[in-house]
Amino acid sequence: MPASPTIWQRLQPFGLLIVAAVVVLSATLMFLPLLHKRRALLTELERLDREIARQEALEQQQRAEIEALRTDPHYIERTIRDRLNLARPNELIFRFETPPAPPRQ
Repeated sequence: MPASPTIWQRLQPFGLLIVAAVVVLSATLMFLPLLHKRRALLTELERLDREIARQEALEQQQRAEIEALRTDPHYIERTIRDRLNLARPNELIFRFETPPAPPRQ
């Protein structure tokens, strides 16, 4: 007749399960701040990548404008006339301004 298992033999699998759960929980709690920091750094990296792309587009636009100012006399004239509000002799300039917004009540 086999001996019946003692209470300690019955609780042993539960003890191992509890030890394993404690190990997993402590590892999770230890790495959780690092995961939050990683997420924050990835968000910052994405923001910086967007800023780099925006700055590169602006640089390309400015390089194209510099090249046009160096080589295109019509662009130079148009730029001077637009920015400095200059006109040729006997030429009229019409400026259309938006009306002011009505006052709020």
